[in-house]
This record gives sequence, C-alpha cells and structure tokens, in this order.
Amino acid sequence: MSWVHLLSGGTEISCTVHAPGSAGRDDLLLRKLPRASRVTAVSAHELLHTFALPDGWGGLHCLSPEQIERLRPPPAEGAGVPPEPEDQALLDALAHDGRASYTALAAATGWSDSTVRRRMDVLRRHGTLTYHLDVSPAELGFHSETRLWLTVSPAHLAEAGEALASHPETSFAVATTGTTNLTAMVNCRDGRDFYRYLTGRVAGIPGVQTLESAPVIRTVKRAGTPLRRPAARP
Repeated sequence: MSWVHLLSGGTEISCTVHAPGSAGRDDLLLRKLPRASRVTAVSAHELLHTFALPDGWGGLHCLSPEQIERLRPPPAEGAGVPPEPEDQALLDALAHDGRASYTALAAATGWSDSTVRRRMDVLRRHGTLTYHLDVSPAELGFHSETRLWLTVSPAHLAEAGEALASHPETSFAVATTGTTNLTAMVNCRDGRDFYRYLTGRVAGIPGVQTLESAPVIRTVKRAGTPLRRPAARP
C-alpha cells in the first residue's frame, strides 16, 4: 500500500493498493479487509488513467529550474525489462522503504553494496525501476490537504482531468471506476485558501456534476516510506 490517509473525523481511510495480480488483490479485498473487526465497509475502485502524480506537483515551485534539472534522473533507455526472480528481495526491500541505503539493501538481498548499486542502475536505465519524489505538503506551508471525488460527464472527463492536473494545488489526479469517476488530492495554505480554490478553479472546470471533499487528518504512509507503527506500551 501507498499514500494511506486518515480522512474527515478519522473514521475513513483512503489508500492506494498495488497488487502483483488478481489473486493478491482479491485476497486483500475479499478476505483480509472484511475480516478486520473494525472495518465496517470497503469501497474499492480501479485507477483507469493518471493525470497527475506527487512527483510532478507544482507546489515544488520553490526550486529553480537549474535545481530541478540537477535532481532529475536521466531518461530511461528502453521500455522496461522484466525483473529477474532474484530481484524480488531487492524490490520487496524498496517497497518497504524506498529510501533504504545500499548497505540496508545489501543486507536484505545478501548481495554486496556494489552489486546492489549495479543492479539498481540496470533496472533504472531500462525503465523498470523509477523514482518518485513525494514531499509532505505541510513542510512547504500547505496545511490544508484534501481529497476530492468528482462526477464528471464522460464527454468532459479527459478535459476535466487535465484541468485539475494543471492546477498548482493538485498533487494527484486520476480517472477511476465507481460512482465518481475523477479523484484528486489538493494542497492549500489553509481552509480559506481551499474555499477560494473550490469556488474559483474547480468551479470553472467544465462537465463537473457533483463534488465531495474530505480533509486529510493524518498521513499514515507516503509512497515508498515504511509504515510508522505506534510504539508499544510498557
């Protein structure tokens, strides 16, 4: 899982699930989650098309073009190569903590630091392994993080998604299945700024029929970061 958020009064949880196949997805949605004693309802939707991801968020405008270019990795040389079976331990370790050091990855795989470095370079150069920058908006002064669900007429869905993605407030926007067909995460300075955003930018998007919003109370897990478990009580 990635981007696990507590919404509204802390009674709703929003998360993104990455499953290697239908078996893993079905096991999570049909067995694990329904059996959790505190889960009262589950709503799952497929992400159909991506318009914006956190690594392209316009809120990072505080960096100069030169600084951005220095941080940008070189483009992939190919369309991706399938990972080998022996890569699984490496990928599992990166899924747990995308910021793990070469030393930590070497311990997880049983390889040397230099072998880990070479293998990651091969996977990255061929587009199999990619890096996504996900910065906490609050660290940059954006203290109002809100999830949006929009119902947009099919004829305007692509246009509405592109419009949302072009807003500097938007860090995530995708077309989905379900009763709503467009969801987004927006970051504003405060509640007043969010109100201006809704009545200004969002109000001008064509084809929007309904909109539901829920503030993010707490982010439990971001992309590529380990889950922060509460400390055990003595």
